[in-house]
Amino acid sequence: MNELHIIPVVQNKKIYKWLSNLSVIAILLIMLAGVMTCSQPVFGAATNETIDAAGRVTVTDVVIEPSVLMTGDVGLITFTVENTGTSNVAITDAQLISKEIVVLNSDVYKSSRTIGAGTRTKFTFTILANQPENIYYPAFYINYKDAGSLRYNVPIRVEEPQLAVSVSGIPQVFTSGVTTRLTLLLGNAKSVNITGITIIPSGDGIQSNRSSAFIGDLPPHSEKAIPFEITPSKETDLTFNISYTCGMNAHETSYTIAIPLGTDKLAADPLINNIEVTSGSGGNTITGDVSNAGLSDAYGVIVALESAADESGNPNQKYVIGTITSGDFASFEITVPQNLKSIPLVILYKDSSGNQFSKNISIDTNQVNGGFGSAMNGASGGFSGGGSPPSGAPSVQAGGSGPSGRSNPMNPLSGMGSGLNSVPVMEILYGIGILLIIVIIWKIWKRLTNGRKIKISFK
Repeated sequence: MNELHIIPVVQNKKIYKWLSNLSVIAILLIMLAGVMTCSQPVFGAATNETIDAAGRVTVTDVVIEPSVLMTGDVGLITFTVENTGTSNVAITDAQLISKEIVVLNSDVYKSSRTIGAGTRTKFTFTILANQPENIYYPAFYINYKDAGSLRYNVPIRVEEPQLAVSVSGIPQVFTSGVTTRLTLLLGNAKSVNITGITIIPSGDGIQSNRSSAFIGDLPPHSEKAIPFEITPSKETDLTFNISYTCGMNAHETSYTIAIPLGTDKLAADPLINNIEVTSGSGGNTITGDVSNAGLSDAYGVIVALESAADESGNPNQKYVIGTITSGDFASFEITVPQNLKSIPLVILYKDSSGNQFSKNISIDTNQVNGGFGSAMNGASGGFSGGGSPPSGAPSVQAGGSGPSGRSNPMNPLSGMGSGLNSVPVMEILYGIGILLIIVIIWKIWKRLTNGRKIKISFK
């Protein structure tokens, strides 16, 4: 009987111990659940505050320098970030990410920092635009410590370098020792401002009136003209070396033109004709015409005895004409010694650039006085320095007046002293024509009426 009672007692103790352990575990679980339940609202409130504070951070300004980059340029891009909230915001890093644009200082903002409430912070990145002409969109990232990240895409325009260069006023040929005026034209066809433009002309055997030219800035879609006066001594090439900057980037380009030498077909060509020699007590008086057979105007024309051509020469042995336009003429009169059988004359004149030319002519007085004056028409001479001047002079009205009053063989109607400039020839011709018409009509009317009078009455 005792054995039967021992077994239940032992079993009851085991059950009691198991129940006690279970109760302790349950109590611990309940306490843990209570702690978690009580602490959950505290943790949740902190996360919401962090997210709300990060939402107050925004990019307020972006500056790209230069505003448009040329291929191969290095530029700066600066982001201004403002915290408009009332709480500080902690960030782990800031990055500029792009597949096309190279960021040269991508690790500059890898460390943690704080953007204070109501403050602004600037993030500057150095970029390399090594891509062809296009618009690219790199992304600016700010990674927050507890609230994700901020992303901001910015457009960056990249254009191919292009400074339009041309030269105007280039003649077909240049003349050795003769100055030619050229104009270099620079155009900015792009949308970026070009600054610090410097031009240096160079070439073997080339003399220029300026060793360099600085024109400063060239705004987008604008053009500037820079004049140069160059004097070649041989056939060569003229190169304009051009340097300029875009932002912090330096660029260079060049433009070359050929300088061929030859005779200008459009140059002025003065000729002496209608020569007359009259003997007098003070010497022989030579009168004649200077005709411009060229296609350009001749400026500062002077006819002189060769020995009196310089400034110290006898003023009575030189005659100043001035300007003779293309196709026009002017008369001259000079006095030379009587003992000269062959009279050496020289025609001095200039082109539109101020280059001085001379043409030598020898007059045989025996031929002129013997009736062979026509042999002097179109007498040729030589140019000092060789060649003839370039063309391009602006047209200036020249008077064909002079002391001789003879006709010019180049102009059949120029025999009235100084050509058509001083006599109303056309008006006279019109008057004569009208008078002839009136006479013809009167003759016809007289023949038809047989001289009878016609009475006209009105009722």
